[in-house]
Amino acid sequence: MTEPKEHRRGPGRPRATTREAVERVAIELLLREGFDRVSVDEIAAAAGIGRTTFFRYFPAKADVVWAAFDEAIRQLEVELAADPARPVAAAIRDAVVASTRHAVDDHGVWLERFALLDTAPGLRASALEHWATWQSAVAAFVAARTGTAPTAVVPAAIAGAIQATYVAELRSWDVGDAPEELLARLATSLTAVGTALEALLPASSRASRTAR
Repeated sequence: MTEPKEHRRGPGRPRATTREAVERVAIELLLREGFDRVSVDEIAAAAGIGRTTFFRYFPAKADVVWAAFDEAIRQLEVELAADPARPVAAAIRDAVVASTRHAVDDHGVWLERFALLDTAPGLRASALEHWATWQSAVAAFVAARTGTAPTAVVPAAIAGAIQATYVAELRSWDVGDAPEELLARLATSLTAVGTALEALLPASSRASRTAR
């Protein structure tokens, strides 16, 4: 049985030979057809690779969406630890913006994955887990800087507000927008939210001799 025409690799389309290339093809297909309606076999066929090769790059279909996001979380942790003397709110803003800048690509693939989250029931359960990990990174940073536990009220409240701001900006991104437009809006929103949250922080965490 031949596969549907829309899922076959076109004669002029080169075989996807890297993880990033497969990801681009997969995200394009998932956006067009819907996450729950596309199989791994269809992604592999569209990318011009075998099923085994797909699983060499991604353990499961959902990892096409989440693998790069998890890498962005690791980058966020690196950025948060970069300047221990930076005021908490400013450090969070700069780390979130920097980790996002590090993740976005020229093809818009990193950002396009977020358009799937609100429309794919198959991703909702895993979304909670991944966003909880992202939020935990911010809460752990605030806790370390304020001498409290990550589950204490202040770290949890700040991390929750920062995540909500981040999600809102990602959802506002349009395919036609340049990544730098998103990053600029993100910085502005995080500055406003961070200023409002500073009242929760001890005075020593709000300012620093190295503050910029």
